[in-house]
Amino acid sequence: MNKFLNIQVIKKGTFFFSKNRFILFIALALCFVCISCNQDDNGVKVKNSDNQWPMSGGPDGSWKLNTALQVPTKWSVRNNQNIKWKKALPEGGQSGIAVWDKKIFFTINPPLDTPPYAELKANYEYAKQEYDSIYNVTFNTLLKNKTLAFSKVLLAKENALKIWEVFLASNKNYAQLSGKKKNTAYNRLLKQNEKGKAFTEASEDLVAFVNVSSKDAISSFKKQNDALALINTKGLSADIELYCLNADTGDILWTRPVKGSLPSDYNYGFSDSTTPCPITDGQHVWVINASGGMACFSMVGDLIWDRTWMPTVGGPFNKQFDSVLYKDWILNVEPSEENDITRVKVWNYLHGFNKFTGERLWVTKAAITHYNTPVLGETAEGKPAIMIGRGGPHKVPERPVGLSLISLDEKNVGDALWNWEPEAPNKISGYGALNTQHWDKNKVSWIYKCEKNLTVDSQTGKLIDQKPLNVVDQYIYDEQEQKYILKEGVKLKNSENEFHCNMATSKYTFYMVMHQPFFARHNIETGKNEHLELPREINPDGSFVWKTPQKNDGLNSRGQLHSNDKRVLGDGFQRIFLGSPVMINNYIYFTNALGMVYVIDANAEKFDSTALVAVNDLGKKGETWTVNSLSFANGHIYHRTLKEIICIGY
Repeated sequence: MNKFLNIQVIKKGTFFFSKNRFILFIALALCFVCISCNQDDNGVKVKNSDNQWPMSGGPDGSWKLNTALQVPTKWSVRNNQNIKWKKALPEGGQSGIAVWDKKIFFTINPPLDTPPYAELKANYEYAKQEYDSIYNVTFNTLLKNKTLAFSKVLLAKENALKIWEVFLASNKNYAQLSGKKKNTAYNRLLKQNEKGKAFTEASEDLVAFVNVSSKDAISSFKKQNDALALINTKGLSADIELYCLNADTGDILWTRPVKGSLPSDYNYGFSDSTTPCPITDGQHVWVINASGGMACFSMVGDLIWDRTWMPTVGGPFNKQFDSVLYKDWILNVEPSEENDITRVKVWNYLHGFNKFTGERLWVTKAAITHYNTPVLGETAEGKPAIMIGRGGPHKVPERPVGLSLISLDEKNVGDALWNWEPEAPNKISGYGALNTQHWDKNKVSWIYKCEKNLTVDSQTGKLIDQKPLNVVDQYIYDEQEQKYILKEGVKLKNSENEFHCNMATSKYTFYMVMHQPFFARHNIETGKNEHLELPREINPDGSFVWKTPQKNDGLNSRGQLHSNDKRVLGDGFQRIFLGSPVMINNYIYFTNALGMVYVIDANAEKFDSTALVAVNDLGKKGETWTVNSLSFANGHIYHRTLKEIICIGY
């Protein structure tokens, strides 16, 4: 950004400079401006962002912060321990929290005027009970009369059931399953297998025959279905709402709508319209609506500019990219422009926008997938750059699978300094871009299919090394002995080591394991892999709940259930996308879906109980859900759940 030295003309007699003193004054002033320019332009850190949290990854977008301030490591919302304030929210959201001085910014989905879930459920259960009673009376009457038409429909259902049961009994894979997995397999086979489809069709034909035989049955059946439809009503909106709160009290200062283009489900476990964190530089606040919108406001809520675009449709919709501010550019992930004939229409790219006007200034040639979270940094030559990746499940279209280091230097902004792709075949999908793409001046890590950690030279884009991830030393908590027991050389397969979210240091790659309550540490130098088992919950007496999976209600602060994704109600380590972890000094803060915040010592010599600094809660047991990253500013941690936003501090 250009700097100007403003010199006012001083009236004669008011003040007097000798010629030499005036020249000296100008020289000193210019020297000061040059020093200021050099300081402002140094690195990728947002100007004047000390003790602030201007965007998703903090002052420099790395999700890492070194500070001399006292940082909270232990707290409890349930017990009101080290909680400064809480503010209930009318609807859920997933964005991080931007902080600048006395103001915090975040987004929520537009509140909906629907009854509480408990009321809807009670209405449905009453309607179902009424219908079941009428159905049984009607069915028994038909059975007693034994009409030819009814007997034919009933026999068809009984025969279809027998064939279906024989198939299930002969299916070895199904027979070996138990519990939840067996129920899941049953429902899947019912929909996909021809015998299952035939049984479903025959059952529906019988129900339809009984219903049309009684006006009361038809009426009560409709009431039951209407009540069920209300329970299953999804929250759906293309727009979101920006909130500005007082950072010291939680009082709402103002709210503003931010328009989007493509409606998105509320509180989906992998992302929704509110996923990106707002951005602020203390002068303005910018909001990215992942459903296709962007807006700039003053710090008091005046709209400066806004724009909309259409996100990619029909491909993977899980949006893990997050907010990035570099100098006067807002970076966002979008498809190419309509009139762009040089880029692939179904691919996404990193775009740079003028933060003052919203004008698009540049677009990368290299693509980026929705699953990837780009990270700012500096090259070994001290040049600003950002790392992006491609790849992931569900046939992400962007190619080639791999990494690109994108220049943010004004001379070649948007150009790839290098491109890298793994040697492994990736014709269909490819894995690895599910990362928050951490890197430093020497290296970047790439986790391939939960099997290998590949290290790439961030100066050249050449592969340095690759080491396996699936042979692990696990610290397992023994409840009888009440201590960790080390199991060495455990061999893991596929989903047993699938990762949620990641953090990288100079020596280690850290990640949270999906499906199992483990935190992982991979030594990129030696290849040693370690897993530390985590408690799943906290009992009222402060002791931990181990092994037993937990649940949450999925409700917002008004008791509404606006997500139909049942995975939201999972055990905290279920298949969803958690927020990126944050590293403050040598502590890493991981948050699971149930609001358990695990504080890990990144420098722990052993990855045992000494590495687990604290386990904190963000709300009541069974009533808390979250998938966002925390923020730290002015000595406080700011976090949020589906129900409320929380300020944590001593």
